[in-house]
Amino acid sequence: MPELPNFLIVMSDQHAPGVLGGLGHPAVRTPALDRLMAEAVTFRQAHCPYPMCTPARASFMTGLLAPQHGVWELGTPLPSDLPTWVHVLRRAGYETVLSGHMHFIGRDQWHGFERLAHPGFVTRTSPFAYADWDRPLEFDVPVNEHRLRTAGPRDEPTRNEKFDVPVVNAALKELPRLVERSDRPWLLVVGLIQPHTPYEVSRRFYEPYATAEIPLPRTPPGGKTFEEMIPPQFVGSRRWHGLTSDWATDDQVREARRCYYGMVSEVDELVGRLVARLEELDARRNTWIAYLSDHGDNLGEHGFWAKCNFYEESVRIPWIVSPPGCRHGGAMCDAPVSLIDWMPTVLELTGQKEHFDDLPGRSLLPLLENPAERWENRAIVADYACEGTRVPMRMVRQGRWKACFAPGFSPVLYDLETDPHEWHDRGTDPAVAPVLQSLEACAHADGWDGERLLNEIHRHQRRLRFLDEAERTH
Repeated sequence: MPELPNFLIVMSDQHAPGVLGGLGHPAVRTPALDRLMAEAVTFRQAHCPYPMCTPARASFMTGLLAPQHGVWELGTPLPSDLPTWVHVLRRAGYETVLSGHMHFIGRDQWHGFERLAHPGFVTRTSPFAYADWDRPLEFDVPVNEHRLRTAGPRDEPTRNEKFDVPVVNAALKELPRLVERSDRPWLLVVGLIQPHTPYEVSRRFYEPYATAEIPLPRTPPGGKTFEEMIPPQFVGSRRWHGLTSDWATDDQVREARRCYYGMVSEVDELVGRLVARLEELDARRNTWIAYLSDHGDNLGEHGFWAKCNFYEESVRIPWIVSPPGCRHGGAMCDAPVSLIDWMPTVLELTGQKEHFDDLPGRSLLPLLENPAERWENRAIVADYACEGTRVPMRMVRQGRWKACFAPGFSPVLYDLETDPHEWHDRGTDPAVAPVLQSLEACAHADGWDGERLLNEIHRHQRRLRFLDEAERTH
């Protein structure tokens, strides 16, 4: 029987797609990740299945979409009876270790991991309701206005840095123990919180960007404002975040981006430390290394900051996969992939596919063997049903087209080939009605029903609020 490979998986939080030096970004510096890309396949069309932390990670862990795993918002626990790909590896004989952030909620903080090297960023054991659809969406929460006004370098380590550095140090201590034991293969997952908001970073990582040319968000065509270009389906998210960057000065936007790039550079340094230690231990030859994030960050594009929408900057992620002895180092794969694809990949690697016959994802192994494959007809699905909306929303991306559906709203349709920045909604254009109909059929292919889910999510939120209130009662 061939030797089972080991796995080092690094997952950051809110790393926007394309914000890597190796992908040609004009400002950000990521030498360690660029080196990893030279020994890896990089997926340039990687998507999250839900542009918010907890549900996206639940999908990554289980290979399921939100209506299947039921994790709709930040305070929803992942059901303990749902197998994860960590369980799959553990069943195959692996020692499974987590250091840091995976945004598990509830009393089950393990989900297949047998050892915790460092606690997560979120360790809340009580479920809670983050959204409240029983209230009308008539209020603005200018959370990102505050984040933009306070963006800047810090003389002391930031909250995020105080978490990430000990997480990586704990992982570095784990690596020699894992490598030196010979009776079991191993998995080490390192969960970082950067480059998540707030937009602040210590001066050491800020300084390289202090005088750099910082690109500004693209401006709408025809002299229009961001607000004029937002389809009604997305307005709720905009209101929840406040009026985002329509009011902000160019200097404020640049400052927030400088800090974000600084956080990305710190993530890069931490990844570099992990890979270097793996090489020092002579364990690189039989170890898969993957770097990815849970969702993106709009960084001011379309006037949005953070995530919680289906624009490309929010719903896409960086994803680098370096198998042992990668035969296609430096390859860029443009096939559409999703976080839900990791579960079928691990199942195929360990020969356990027969235990799961209804997963919506696809194994990445064919793309790692031939990165030139394009999967042109593959439909990528993402859901959203938390703050900023009062209805469940679903995105379908297939080929050049992206459509977004939500009960009570007209569908949104973008042609990403002629309109890559998603300015022109063609959802009411009769010339492309057949395209929209085809994408709507994809949206409903797994039984998705927005009206039914609307009632289900209301009940779900009420249960969460009840549990939270009960557990906080003295």
